[in-house]
Amino acid sequence: MTAPRATVRLQLNRDFDLAAAAAQVPYYAELGVSHVYLSPIAQARAGSSHGYDVTDPTVVNPELGGERALAMLSATLRAHGMGAILDIVPNHMAADVANPWWRDVLARGRGSRHAGWFDIDWDAPGTGGKLWLPWLDAPLEHVLRRGGLRLVRDAGKGRVGLAVNDGVLPVSAASLRLLRAQAPPGGGARLDRAIARTQSDPRLLRRVLELQHYRLAWWRSGSEVGNYRRFFDVGDLVALDMQRPEVFEAVHRLPLRLIAEGVLDGLRIDHVDGLAQPRAYLRKLRRRVDRAARGGVRPERRPVLYVEKILADGEELRADWLVDGDTGYAFMQQADAVLHDPAGRAPLEQAWQAFTGRAPGFGAEERRARRELLQGSLATDLARCVRAFARHVADTPERGDLTAPALRQALGELLEQLPAYRSYLGPVAARGADRAVLEHAFAQAARHGDPDHAQARAMLYRRLLDIAPCALPLAPRHRLREARQRFEQLSAALDAKAVEDTAFYRCGVLLSRNEVGSDPRHFALSVEDFHAAMQRRAQRWPDALSATATHDHKRGEDIRARLAVLGERAEWFVQRARAWQAALGAERPSGNAVWTLLQTVLAAWPPGMSSDDAPAVCRFAGRIERWLLKAEREAKQHTRWTSPDPAYEGTCRAAVERLLLAHAGLRRELAEAARGLDAPGALNGLAAATLRLTAPGVPDLYQGTELWDLSLVDPDNRAPVDYAARRRSLDADASPAALLAGFRDGAVKQRLIRDVLRLRRDLPQLFARGDYRPLAVHGARRAHLLAFERRHGPCRLQVAVPRLCAHALAPDRPLVAPAFWGDTRIAHAADAAPCTYVDLFTGRTHRPGPDGLPAGALLEGWPVAVLLSTGGTDEHDTLRR
Repeated sequence: MTAPRATVRLQLNRDFDLAAAAAQVPYYAELGVSHVYLSPIAQARAGSSHGYDVTDPTVVNPELGGERALAMLSATLRAHGMGAILDIVPNHMAADVANPWWRDVLARGRGSRHAGWFDIDWDAPGTGGKLWLPWLDAPLEHVLRRGGLRLVRDAGKGRVGLAVNDGVLPVSAASLRLLRAQAPPGGGARLDRAIARTQSDPRLLRRVLELQHYRLAWWRSGSEVGNYRRFFDVGDLVALDMQRPEVFEAVHRLPLRLIAEGVLDGLRIDHVDGLAQPRAYLRKLRRRVDRAARGGVRPERRPVLYVEKILADGEELRADWLVDGDTGYAFMQQADAVLHDPAGRAPLEQAWQAFTGRAPGFGAEERRARRELLQGSLATDLARCVRAFARHVADTPERGDLTAPALRQALGELLEQLPAYRSYLGPVAARGADRAVLEHAFAQAARHGDPDHAQARAMLYRRLLDIAPCALPLAPRHRLREARQRFEQLSAALDAKAVEDTAFYRCGVLLSRNEVGSDPRHFALSVEDFHAAMQRRAQRWPDALSATATHDHKRGEDIRARLAVLGERAEWFVQRARAWQAALGAERPSGNAVWTLLQTVLAAWPPGMSSDDAPAVCRFAGRIERWLLKAEREAKQHTRWTSPDPAYEGTCRAAVERLLLAHAGLRRELAEAARGLDAPGALNGLAAATLRLTAPGVPDLYQGTELWDLSLVDPDNRAPVDYAARRRSLDADASPAALLAGFRDGAVKQRLIRDVLRLRRDLPQLFARGDYRPLAVHGARRAHLLAFERRHGPCRLQVAVPRLCAHALAPDRPLVAPAFWGDTRIAHAADAAPCTYVDLFTGRTHRPGPDGLPAGALLEGWPVAVLLSTGGTDEHDTLRR
């Protein structure tokens, strides 16, 4: 199997298992995909909808069909000339009794052979040396008084356990000895009588609880006392210590075997920033996957490695990680931003401010969210970080002068200002990008922080930037490395929770810019900056994934394309939004909620859905209501997951009902406005798809998005895919004109994807190793056209996509009116020999004149242009095939 040419992400679960995935292989092969990119397949919690809550990483999940179904999928892929990439989860597992490693820790405590496999601070204050389990729905004493805890015995295996919620926790050997001592001798029933006695003797049950290696607690205590590192702030996901060799071996046994057996062609590494030392881990993984491949059934291939990594503006993926690239978030934001009109920013910000009464500064919202989270759900993580630095300071002359409260304040001020997910400090002093990130944070903390914390910040500066751990004696070296590790892992979790899961929901000036991997402070990207980014990508990361939709996106790629139109029609939207806000009446949700609700209704409105189609509108209203409630809970301003406000949430539901169900006239207004986004939104969507398919990188599709993707945040974006409809659409042989006339069904997007993917299949080196050359555009409409060339040897591909053309479309078509282009033309590359180009979609031929290629002729019959040079070679035949 060759390197990935194009991937498709498939979300596996018990309703779409490995056999179901195998059934869709012929469809994706015909579409032109080379690799399926599978969500985690290891055994997970029963009924898991995503697979990231792994309970046993060494076993293929039986709910997905197990090894037999995986073998069938692999055989089907090979039969169609395709391969597979697997998403693996090295950072965390489910904190669940179904997890045998975790269960052993619960039963044996520090004495468990798996106790060091998890990131547990057994000596954390307030835990009494036990594993703190904040799993109860009320304080422990309340649960005991109502009989919410009881001892039970497994009828099959005879094991004694503690029934809690819907599960049964193991009990310690000491508590079993206590139980046996409480009942007189009497054969096998002795233990049963002791268990029964605990139901009438609460003191005995309390003594049993005291003898456990864990301490059950109210779930609200988890942010204050918890002592195991979580995935972000999710209490039922426990972090692993991947630096331990035995943990690495156990977690990677299955994927390494599947690589050796030829089942897998590569891996996607989930949440690499959660690991203590990503560089060391990834370099080790590279060695191991390469070794597995060399010793396997296809030694000639080199497995690919992709990392899930959020890159800040200007941040580059680390070349020394030895990976093939990231999973595409950076490309997604670049492809989106270049299709946004910077002129829309000011009027939208002014309107948002009028709606909310708040200044539209995303940076301030982000810092506020960071501060709240450090005082809230991530307080235990901050406390652990403080203890780590305090232990290191205790080995220095500064001991006694810097108190834990001072360190806590200084760390909080620093973490509020970090401009990236994290740094990657090693055994030496900070340098390069790490030093720049940290120096920026310290400078901002000095500017905005408390002057009284300057000494503590200076101490942190020395330990994070100047001191090289490798130069210290052994004990201080280990303590400083741990302190740095705690800081970096906390900063990653804080960034994710504060930005993507909080501030994005508080400041929604234009929601298309509030996307994973994006920064709302950067409203648009110039054509010149896009070209520069793609040239760097071609040089440094030609094999990275290029995504425009993922299982984690906040809203689908075509919702974002429609939202971008609002940036071009800002005044149009603002006027209508004011009228619709008034129509909601005085009893309505917050200003930001209403503003983002109106954006979402227009952008997510299914093309072609009539306002009079009651069943369809009701389904749509249900989706919008679920989205709005999640958005408001994530924002944590008027309601939240941990403390829902029924009255406010009722107001949110009522707003959706008034907009979409209660008033036919208002609903018709919304439908008409949404219809006005159909054609320009479709044009943006087709432009973004073209960029993803032709720019440097490996295009990654998300399941089902080959038709219009109007999905909202999860779980909406993980809904079942109607493959029968997509199969019918692919089999239809509609003309370009018919596809454009019926563009609302999405078949035009599918045709574009199919045609370019087949071209990638026929000319793999052009796309994999061709360079990227910006093409100059001249004429009055030059700002509305983005053009570039891919060149490899004698083969040349020219691509042109319209941008910011919402005002210039042909009637009810995602097609720019030819007259709009006037004298606009694409200049012929100065070093290119004269040649003829053939259009991939229309089959028309174009030969550049002295002034280049006229845009009006190129874009007369199809929304975008993808032109392949004939040049006396057989590339023209490739298009004809």
